[in-house]
Amino acid sequence: MKHFFFSILLIVGLTSGVLAQQEIVPAASTALYELVLEYNDVLDTCTRTGCTNIDELMEFFTDDAVRTFVGRATQVGKEAIRNSYLQRAQRLQQVVEVKGIDVWGDLVVCRLERRDTTHTRTGMEHHVRVFLVKGGKIKQLVIVVDPEEDARLRSAEGS
Repeated sequence: MKHFFFSILLIVGLTSGVLAQQEIVPAASTALYELVLEYNDVLDTCTRTGCTNIDELMEFFTDDAVRTFVGRATQVGKEAIRNSYLQRAQRLQQVVEVKGIDVWGDLVVCRLERRDTTHTRTGMEHHVRVFLVKGGKIKQLVIVVDPEEDARLRSAEGS
């Protein structure tokens, strides 16, 4: 009889635990992966089309966002970032292949390979983008590039 009551308690406990579970929803990190992948695609389209989709690109950023290209420039605010992308699209076109994404809280680290029309040598440039995402938008973006690799890809053959 003791085993019977134990079995009943076990079944009731398991059943109530199953009924008490919340609905399973996508992990919070899923939205961050989607955001950086979509940003990458929209940015590539922007550089290939002379930024005809600049408004779509700017929707990824908060109004007070900061974009820092280490060793080159920092833009503060959505308007400054917008102007930087417009100027950049006049100079080059690019394609970026995302090679890895890591998420830590609101930080997303994106490893990628990039090629643009200013490269005179074959090969891909290795970049790291670090995103700080708040409220589903990019609050801060830091881009890190190996300056020696960048210079080599832009130099004349044999240099």
